[in-house]
Amino acid sequence: MRVFLTGSRGRIGTVAERIFRAAGHEVVGYDIADGYDIMDAAAVHEAMAGCDGVAHLAMAMGRQHAPEVVYASGTLGTWNVLQAAEAHGVQRVVVYSSVNAMGYFMGEATPDYLPFDEDHPCRPGRPYGIAKYLGEQTCRLFTGRTGISTVSIRPPAVWSEEDIARIRAERARDADFEWGTHWEYGCYIHVDDLARATLCALTCPDPGHVALLVVADDISSATDLTSRELARKVLPEVAWRGGPEYDAEPYKGLVDNGRAKEILGWAPQYRWRD
Repeated sequence: MRVFLTGSRGRIGTVAERIFRAAGHEVVGYDIADGYDIMDAAAVHEAMAGCDGVAHLAMAMGRQHAPEVVYASGTLGTWNVLQAAEAHGVQRVVVYSSVNAMGYFMGEATPDYLPFDEDHPCRPGRPYGIAKYLGEQTCRLFTGRTGISTVSIRPPAVWSEEDIARIRAERARDADFEWGTHWEYGCYIHVDDLARATLCALTCPDPGHVALLVVADDISSATDLTSRELARKVLPEVAWRGGPEYDAEPYKGLVDNGRAKEILGWAPQYRWRD
């Protein structure tokens, strides 16, 4: 497969390219660092020629960008990629969304229940999350009209080995570090696991359109509290819907990745306590 990879020079894109190439695929990189902007529809169209699949990671994000730039990048930028994919006859597009499309991370709100999954209502309220959510809806409508498969991946915090070592050290120094101003439910994904999930999303049987939570199997925490105990400690008012699987796996994730496993034929390899 010849894969058009936006955001190819980023910290996730570089790992994705390595994983794709190791699996025998060709990669056509497209990154702002090389002067290639997803907001330039003509340039996206030209660069995608001859590609069989698309992995769209690129988006303006962070406080260095004005809210309107973030919003436009996540909506119009995604539209430009989808339009080019249709024009070139691409049959699989993987678009990076985010857990922030749901509206319950970074202290924005609390979920109605834990553990939560893709069936939980989405209520984003910030430019980044709203743009990601609208990008998912654009993919859904695009697939309905064209029949081209789209997979919207919702990763949480994405950590490399270096990130994990730093976070472990910070938590060892400060017992309250992992709570900070908000709690992320212990949710994370190792960058290699995310890249492998992206490859699976490009090559799995046709799912139509789907939005998937791509997260680790377990929680990250500096405490010995189980997932259920942490939920009770930090968010005692949130309804608990976990079953006996949390007795069998005490540190099982509080954000369910079961649908991603089933549809993609993927499973994360990194566990926090290994």
